[in-house]
Amino acid sequence: MHRLILIFLFSWFVAAPAISADTAGDAFMRIKTKTFDKEKFVFPDDLRATRLNVVFLAMTKDQDTGEYLQKALIDWQVELERRDAIVDGVIVWHFPVLSGVPFFVKGVATRGMRKEYEGKVPLDQAAVLFVDDIDEFAAAAGQVVDDRPTIILATPDARPLQTFKGDVTPEGADEVANAIKAWLNDAN
Repeated sequence: MHRLILIFLFSWFVAAPAISADTAGDAFMRIKTKTFDKEKFVFPDDLRATRLNVVFLAMTKDQDTGEYLQKALIDWQVELERRDAIVDGVIVWHFPVLSGVPFFVKGVATRGMRKEYEGKVPLDQAAVLFVDDIDEFAAAAGQVVDDRPTIILATPDARPLQTFKGDVTPEGADEVANAIKAWLNDAN
């Protein structure tokens, strides 16, 4: 009997890391939230592009940097729209990611961020993702929290395909726009 238990435990410890390694970095963590238009939303389940999702993540542990990232990602969207990269079937999503926020502060934080997005992006395509551990959230999708604007191209079923990081530049916007077009061409 003891031998059977030891074999089971050994098998479990050997198999567990393999399961984690196979799934780590290839999927977003599931988070229930509300969009800025106050509708229930489950990230990433409710990402609903028919061809490609463009996910803008503002991930940081610092409030001032978070405000900067929000603005920088809105600038990214403007540049991609100028390059006609946001076509039918491509939906852009904005998600500031916050961790360690007490429940009684979440409403105030959400209202403040909503004002930043209002009139700039559709409010049904933006929401705050409140997570317990921001590093764990990032790692689930193969990302790191490095205080840089993060753009992830994802399939219609929200599987991450390609990541871009950094401030918007003409060259960077061209690179992301070309990647969007290439993924769309590959999907056809």
